[in-house]
Amino acid sequence: MLPFTKARRSVALIAAPAAALAFGGCGGDTGAGASGGAVWQAPESSAATARPPARVKTVTSACDLLSASVVVKILGSSKGTELEARDSTDTEADPKRYSCLYENDGREVLSLVTIAYPDRADTATETIDAVAEGSNAETTRVDSVGADAVAYTKDNVRVLAFVEPYEKELRMAVLSGPALIPQDRYAELARKVADRL
Repeated sequence: MLPFTKARRSVALIAAPAAALAFGGCGGDTGAGASGGAVWQAPESSAATARPPARVKTVTSACDLLSASVVVKILGSSKGTELEARDSTDTEADPKRYSCLYENDGREVLSLVTIAYPDRADTATETIDAVAEGSNAETTRVDSVGADAVAYTKDNVRVLAFVEPYEKELRMAVLSGPALIPQDRYAELARKVADRL
């Protein structure tokens, strides 16, 4: 498992895209071409097809959406590697931002941030366009992850942001960690989260 000592910085990398969502996430160009990047097709999971887990009615914790054991299983590890998932909530943010930092021996390996935007269920494409534009990086649309998704790498940090509508809410999740972890692993983790969103 690769150590990731800059998870807090990766949360800062999504602050600008999140601000773009708050102030102008609606309208503008739509579609995959709007981000200026290519579309990346995530490979199918090698796991047997099973009934997806139940979606949560209310997001109250990022760690509840993706367990540390699932992260270890998907990312791979040396024998006996364990991760600790540390949950935190930014109650000052509007809407609230739920974060989960996955750590190994005090080193941050990966982070997951989730936000639920009320009354925005019909803005999936516009929201991901805003994230792509706010990233100030070359982006790639990612198929088969949530309703829409975008990935980019900046300062050796890989970021995968995706959205999933639930009733009137638009739920967004952002996975970030070392760029050395292949994008298909991030996509596999993202699909696990999207199933719960």
